[in-house]
Amino acid sequence: MARFFVRVRLLDRPGALGLVASRIGAVGGDIVAIDILEREGGTAVDEFVVELTDETLVSLLRREVHEVDGAAVEEIRPFDVELVEDD
Repeated sequence: MARFFVRVRLLDRPGALGLVASRIGAVGGDIVAIDILEREGGTAVDEFVVELTDETLVSLLRREVHEVDGAAVEEIRPFDVELVEDD
């Protein structure tokens, strides 16, 4: 399993985040964390931690997110820190 940070700029409107999450899921991506970094001027910047079954799916993931009206991938980079789960 490959894990990546995926930073996305999107329109700050109801349902936009859900549409992006659906596109991530469409390529088999599992969102394991999300952070809303910025909200201003009608846009938001969100950063996801996404697990993919294969790192060759990164370009497909980028294309899928770009299919969401008003969404753009700003950055995808490998995530190399282990997430800590609460017991």
